[in-house]
Amino acid sequence: MNKIYKLAIMVIAVFALSSCYNHFDDPAPTKPWTEADFPDQKLITIKQLKQMFIDKYGTGASSLAQTLPITEDLMIAGKVISSDQAGNVYKSIYLYDESCESAIEVKVMVSNWVLYHPGQTVYIKLNGLCVGSYRYMLSVGTMPSAADIADGYANNNIQTKPDIDAHIFIGALGQLTAADTLVITPSNYSTALTDDALGRLVRFEGVTYKTGTFDGDKYPQYLEVTYPNGQTTGVYTNQYELPDGKPFTTFAYNYDDERYYGSSWFSYNAGSPTYTGNYIVRVSGYSNFALVQLPTPNTTGDITAIYTKYSSRSGGFVKYQLLLNSDAGVVF
Repeated sequence: MNKIYKLAIMVIAVFALSSCYNHFDDPAPTKPWTEADFPDQKLITIKQLKQMFIDKYGTGASSLAQTLPITEDLMIAGKVISSDQAGNVYKSIYLYDESCESAIEVKVMVSNWVLYHPGQTVYIKLNGLCVGSYRYMLSVGTMPSAADIADGYANNNIQTKPDIDAHIFIGALGQLTAADTLVITPSNYSTALTDDALGRLVRFEGVTYKTGTFDGDKYPQYLEVTYPNGQTTGVYTNQYELPDGKPFTTFAYNYDDERYYGSSWFSYNAGSPTYTGNYIVRVSGYSNFALVQLPTPNTTGDITAIYTKYSSRSGGFVKYQLLLNSDAGVVF
């Protein structure tokens, strides 16, 4: 009888192990999170979150590098409008809240397109995180270190697995729709596009590619970073031509293990001495479209990109920059 009992236990164990391995090989799909899964959280809009920062620090130069810690059980939700698959968006996802037509950057890590697909809903638990301003752009991240603060950063990336698991929750897959993109044209750019749209996906229709000098800077230009004598702080130098003396004609530079950011100028209002109607497309030398040719000067086309703002550390020399998800966003 004892032998029969032992044999039965062994059979049960085999079936249990078999069941485990079958489950491992063919796991059930992960349940997407929904608002109902967070009864202890107060869901606020992205616009309300940004307004909390603005109420304390304003929107001027004095708001730069300021940090707003979140100490309440608050949550935001938004649709992913960015992708780092092409290598141009770096350590960030941008979330769009269609309920208030507002968007914000969430600072995370690399290869985000694997987890956070364009059109997918993502929930962010905010308690323990902070909102920070870097050169006028607001973002959500972890509290800054002393080194971050010294470099002018107001927060850091959500990068450890415990932090990611505690704060970021992936919701249902979805699709980007026409309503998720703000459309700007030559007739409405001066009225329809304000800082309320920062972080949003925007399509600039009928914008002109320009070369030459705007606001004291020459375009296209390429930013070279060197570390002379082994120093850890980079030295930044603008380059305006290739090593052989020929002008740059690509979105960025990637030759012989040298990679430069490229900046190119697109305009509705090239005659303006200010940034109104003038936009800078900035592309990483690490992107997979760094060597795609720029349009022919003075031709007109469409650009779809994330709308961002940048300035000097003190808040001057403001530029509005367009962050491309890929070169598919440029149609000329």
